[in-house]
Amino acid sequence: MSVTEFAGVTGDKDRGVAPKSGPYEFWTEKNAHVYLRGTDFKCLTYQPGRPPVLWLEFLYDPRWTPSELSETPVVVFRFKGVYFVEWCEDREGHACVTAQPDAPAGQVEHFDWDGADLFTLGTFTLRLVLQTGQAEVTVRAK
Repeated sequence: MSVTEFAGVTGDKDRGVAPKSGPYEFWTEKNAHVYLRGTDFKCLTYQPGRPPVLWLEFLYDPRWTPSELSETPVVVFRFKGVYFVEWCEDREGHACVTAQPDAPAGQVEHFDWDGADLFTLGTFTLRLVLQTGQAEVTVRAK
């Protein structure tokens, strides 16, 4: 089993993406503290190809944006050579969001990494499990 290579993440072993916290909380290579509990999952873009690529975008709520990310509150994960293991949408979550516009559709519950190449993202309405050997993290303006 291969270990995912990360780009855009600090090389500091105590602040980078680690199996214990996964990409749920880490520091970028420019020392910006990323913690997805303060974000909403906003967008998934999949490009089939050779290799297939997946982009996941998270947006900070202005109240929870770290000061060093105030100008770049969008966190983007780009996974190259991605393979979907599971994609499960929660009908009850979608029904709740439809009935109650203030429901947190993109609330991030967890984003785990097994220390090798398996990632699990859980939001209010989606569970996504994927394998990849390459992950890149960037931040950008809205």
